[in-house]
Amino acid sequence: MTTPALRLPLPLLLAMLTAIGPLSIDMYLPAMAAMAGSLSSDIHHVELSVSTFLLGFALGQITGGPLSDRVGRRPVIFLGLILFGIASIALTYVSSLDGLLLLRGLQAIGGGLAVVNSTAIVRDNFDGTDIAKVLSMVAMIMMAAPLAAPLLGSLVLSFSGWRSIFGILSAYAAILIAILVWQLPESHPPHRRVKRSPWAGYATVIRHRVARRYILMLASAYSGMFVFITASPYLYLEHFGQSEQTFPWLFGANVVVIMLMNRLNIFWLRFWSPQRLLAAGIVLQFVSALALLLLALSPHFELPLALPLLMIYVGSLGLITANTMGTVMQYFRDVAGSATALMGVIQFSGGALAGLLWGKLHDHTPVPMMEVSLLTASIALIFLLLARKASHSATGQNSPHASATD
Repeated sequence: MTTPALRLPLPLLLAMLTAIGPLSIDMYLPAMAAMAGSLSSDIHHVELSVSTFLLGFALGQITGGPLSDRVGRRPVIFLGLILFGIASIALTYVSSLDGLLLLRGLQAIGGGLAVVNSTAIVRDNFDGTDIAKVLSMVAMIMMAAPLAAPLLGSLVLSFSGWRSIFGILSAYAAILIAILVWQLPESHPPHRRVKRSPWAGYATVIRHRVARRYILMLASAYSGMFVFITASPYLYLEHFGQSEQTFPWLFGANVVVIMLMNRLNIFWLRFWSPQRLLAAGIVLQFVSALALLLLALSPHFELPLALPLLMIYVGSLGLITANTMGTVMQYFRDVAGSATALMGVIQFSGGALAGLLWGKLHDHTPVPMMEVSLLTASIALIFLLLARKASHSATGQNSPHASATD
């Protein structure tokens, strides 16, 4: 199927939209210490705003997915961007921790409403292995956001206050609206729109045994990355004693590996299936998590040793994410929004819970971070094995019906 004629390539447009998530999280990480002082709190309480954002993002996705299946992708995207922009402006005036958490939640709901449509739009336009290839392109371009976001946040912090970071996010939302109104056509035509209950699409996805297991596998693998994001200010700034200026470079090293793995994934898809490549990614993540925990338990947990392992751990998502989404989305066309939303809500909810678990276990050592990371990688490996077993036993796997469903 051909890509809609656009002045800007579709992967670039979708990457710009998807970048709302990492920009909203990674851009303010270097400012957490300054925010804690300004709001009369401490950095560990300010870190709760990451989990709050993830939960709000999940709520936005679970609402926006079936809504876009019913009314189309564009209306939901613009509703989400408007809410995101308004909440971002309000965050520039926040004066308390409670206000920060509330507005971050509203900001995240808007972001989730908008971003959930990205993968659905890919499914609307592509089939088979092409889904994984295009999603890898989107991810590779989009990864410029988490790479640049901490650097931009540090730059803004050095010239202005942390509130300016949220002002920049509101401006980004306004720019996105202007570009997408002009360049992104509706990809979900009326004859494919779901007329039944908005929640019926979730039932279709959940009943699919193979897809269900892959979704849980992806959520578990992603939860480990969210633990890293939540704990990285402590790990780099406090434990390793790095400066706020050095932090973005250390954080960005992991993003570079994800970009590289997505680029390699596009090439490797010529020779291997998405299922084989995502399995390799899960194994990489598990082995690196185990090595990180053993290192953290030893007296030799130092930055030169930990950083390469962290890069492998986080970078493995470059093999896992696009291939898993491509595998799952091939089963669902008319309810692509619901399938995307279910993946997103489980990913972000799992990430928020894993981040909260780390916060609960945190004892001012890196051990709890690595324990939770290994836990999520182990769960991902288990669901991979269950998904492969279900896939081998099912017949008619290219349909969300028949024996592939419960």
